[in-house]
Amino acid sequence: MENQPDQIVGLPAISVAGDIVKRAGTGLAERTLHDYELLYFPYGTRSLYVLEDHEFLLNEPSYIVTRPGERHEYRYDPGQPSRHLFVHFTFGEAESEAPPLRILTKGGPPVIRSGDELPANMMKQLMLVLYRHPENFRRRAGLLLLTLLEELESLVADSPSDCPADPIPSQIAKALDYIDRNIGSPLSVDELAASVGWTHEHLSRSFVRYTGRSPRETISHRKIERACQLLLHEDRSVKEIAYSLGYADENYFYRVFKQVKGITALEYRRKYFNPWYSELHPIGEGDAPYPQNRILFNAAMLNDRQEQ
Repeated sequence: MENQPDQIVGLPAISVAGDIVKRAGTGLAERTLHDYELLYFPYGTRSLYVLEDHEFLLNEPSYIVTRPGERHEYRYDPGQPSRHLFVHFTFGEAESEAPPLRILTKGGPPVIRSGDELPANMMKQLMLVLYRHPENFRRRAGLLLLTLLEELESLVADSPSDCPADPIPSQIAKALDYIDRNIGSPLSVDELAASVGWTHEHLSRSFVRYTGRSPRETISHRKIERACQLLLHEDRSVKEIAYSLGYADENYFYRVFKQVKGITALEYRRKYFNPWYSELHPIGEGDAPYPQNRILFNAAMLNDRQEQ
């Protein structure tokens, strides 16, 4: 294993990286970091990123750069699992050693929304290098990460109107939380509007604007996504699951489930259920050339092995 300097001037020093899928309804409690963290959410979900009390809905592919000292938390989609790739890094002992990029500056864009293939493939390639060639993490992976950061910086510069993202109104966040807390009830749009103090019409317009769905569609989708989790994590019958989610007519539940997921509830259970993976969400596409849902690199553990 080649000897490399502890820190190469100008390159980010990576400490931890991974590609994981979090269970529906979990989260990351409020915290502040002493280093930088880059996260990539490859799929849009109802997950929320909360930065200094401002909430950002991650309903499309998104990158998040969290700077040292920023207070933040994550609330993952309560209706479906959330996958993200992440990497922690520093630029030396002082923040001033970081390159002059807007995305690395405190107060920079909280969320970078992009479905472009280039940065997505660069993030996956970074994971692959760290997994297969950990001995090269300082130079090769550092260069790749720096290039990725420059690419994300260009996305911000090229599309200033799209970054940063507008935080969703607190009433929308409260309405989504109300749905999740009453997921077993036959919810109506009027009830949802009353819970946040808005009219039916204003709530409907706002939901379409900020979530891309009407309130009624949102209720149905969140119920079906919760049903998916129950199908995989519990042994109750489909009929029992339908009733637990407020569907008095199981046949109606069957129709809605197939409309949302494209397959029946029983087909979904047969396709995805595996007792060993009961706490994880299976990733059917297999789009990564490395093992997913795990920590792929830990510099501290690598250093321990080198010293032995």
